[in-house]
Amino acid sequence: MAFTTNPICCAGLALLLASCRCLAPSAPDASALSGIDRDVRQMASAIARDVAADGPNAWLRYFTDGGEFFMANNGKLQFSNFEEARIFLNKFSAGVAHLELTWIELRVDPVAPGVAVMASPYREVFTDRAGHTTQFEGYFTGLAVKTKSGWKLRDAHWSSPVASP
Repeated sequence: MAFTTNPICCAGLALLLASCRCLAPSAPDASALSGIDRDVRQMASAIARDVAADGPNAWLRYFTDGGEFFMANNGKLQFSNFEEARIFLNKFSAGVAHLELTWIELRVDPVAPGVAVMASPYREVFTDRAGHTTQFEGYFTGLAVKTKSGWKLRDAHWSSPVASP
């Protein structure tokens, strides 16, 4: 009995192949891409607005609040989860009188439905309680994800130029 002539074997093989095939996720259409771009840009604007109005703790509204969140700074892990970010920002905020964040030439790259990479040069100006200002400039990248409560950053990385020795 030949394998290819047995109807039950052929049907079984066809079913097996159909159930095992790998389908690439469907790419978002142009309308969805435009919506993701718009929504992530709105989130970035809201972050800048809210940290100026409410201080550094406003960042917490824009981080996913599970264990998946992490943030790196200049190649080193700063926070391995949301709770570490919350603890740090609560302490740090006490010494900050005002914070200005400016995104420069924001880039949004939608990668899948509900997921985008956000990247931008940035400028931050911190004013402490004594009135002293400190300015930081560099480049930011983050993975933005759409959650039940809106767009949030799942991962973030800040880098600043290093002075030459």
